[in-house]
Amino acid sequence: MKEDEQGSAEPGGAFAEAVAGWVGARIDAAHANPATGLVALAVYAGARRVLGAGIGPRVAGAGVLPRVPRLRAGASHPLVAAMRAHLVGRSVLAIEVRRDAIAVVVGEPKPAEEGGDDESGAEPARAPGARPAPGAERAPGARPGPGAERAPGARPGPGAERAPGARLELAPGRRGEARLFDAAGGLIFRWPPQGGAPPAEVAYPADPLAAGAALVEASDAAAAAQEKAALARAVRARRAALERRAEAVRGDLGRLGSVARLQKTGQLLLAQGARVPRGAARALLDDWETGGTIEVALDPARPAKAQAEAFFARARRYQRGEAVMRARLAETERALEAVAALEADVAAAEARPEALEPLAQRARSLGVSRADLAGVGAAGGAGEPGAAGARGARAARTAPRLPFHAYRSATGVAILVGRGAEDNDALTTKHARPHDLWLHAKGVAGSHVVVPLPKGASCPADVLVDAATLAAHFSDARGEAVCEVSYVQRRYVRKPRGSAPGAVTYDREKVIAVRIEPERLSRLLATKDEG
Repeated sequence: MKEDEQGSAEPGGAFAEAVAGWVGARIDAAHANPATGLVALAVYAGARRVLGAGIGPRVAGAGVLPRVPRLRAGASHPLVAAMRAHLVGRSVLAIEVRRDAIAVVVGEPKPAEEGGDDESGAEPARAPGARPAPGAERAPGARPGPGAERAPGARPGPGAERAPGARLELAPGRRGEARLFDAAGGLIFRWPPQGGAPPAEVAYPADPLAAGAALVEASDAAAAAQEKAALARAVRARRAALERRAEAVRGDLGRLGSVARLQKTGQLLLAQGARVPRGAARALLDDWETGGTIEVALDPARPAKAQAEAFFARARRYQRGEAVMRARLAETERALEAVAALEADVAAAEARPEALEPLAQRARSLGVSRADLAGVGAAGGAGEPGAAGARGARAARTAPRLPFHAYRSATGVAILVGRGAEDNDALTTKHARPHDLWLHAKGVAGSHVVVPLPKGASCPADVLVDAATLAAHFSDARGEAVCEVSYVQRRYVRKPRGSAPGAVTYDREKVIAVRIEPERLSRLLATKDEG
């Protein structure tokens, strides 16, 4: 039989002695950080004691922790939920320190007067799942390791008949696992779900207290490093989104240079349109200023001369939208400066929750996706720090693309705007509910806009104006001072079979004539959800 680090023939002799006095104590709390692999059970045995096991991937080993981990999963995590449901509030019947695992057996002790008072010290009734003495019959489902003699303190005291309970087995190691069994030995839950490596002999520490302190510090440090990396990724993604927005606005502003050309084309069409053949898709117009010609694309269904107004209208839209575009560009550039400063601060920050939480708050205020920041800097079980941030970033990359962009009204109501023709169909037919409000700029091509509403609720007037403003902006009426916008309940919108992408029909139409206010539009555009 292999000796442990102290030379004892018992597996984990020092560790077993450290936890021997915990038998009979009540389990007060169960915690885990699955991202690092630290599992902790807190009991009160004269003072608060914490059993810790590192099951990988980032921490491994066993020890008596000086405290519970600061960075840990919330109660909704399945491992934590299972331990709390089956362990917390129950008494420790036995702690088996085996060569391949630590087994904690719990149950409800019966009062001594009910279970009998055995002064002879004979073996008491054993809780299902508790490990029997050598040579005795094994409880169903028990999995002792090789040479798994009873650790000191594992045997219940005399006269303490136990009610059936559960058993938690922790196999420390870089690829270890946690297994929770019911009273009959049936497997309730295991983490990781796919199981760990084959059982290996545990290297129990000679100094359980020092080992426990190292375990919890290593777990918190690894989780904080993951949080910092997740925060850095989220801020980087926000900066990239703002850079794309700035580039798009600069592209819009670049079209202002075409205003003179559009006006000139309209004037030439007015003057020369009469000699353009009806049904022509293109026309060559004499450029009186340069002596050359200008080729113009036309709508064959309309007389060329009548199309001159379309060129004048487009020129007016570009001119009227200039103030909004320049204001949005300035706002985006200011946000870019703030995000760049935040990115530098994150890079220089220490990987500690108290240092990361203020940075996460700054990131939220700058529009960083909350999904990417879930749990960052939060201690005490508010989420699954470290893993949550990384998982949020991965989810953001792998989540299905939504067919809409989300904006917010001044009161925080969501307004969904289709991203393209096929996206409009998906937004209207798959995402909008029958009682939601549906809007579209009247008589022109544009995005479908949906305001999600509670069933039976009507849309507040200010939200209606905000949604109509977005419907006008994301349409061919962009830049017009006033735009008519149709709105109906989604239940009255239909997608005709075989119709073009984005084409719909609707009944019970109401119309609002919305005057485009640059301040309102800028406020709405600034609320775009980049997550």
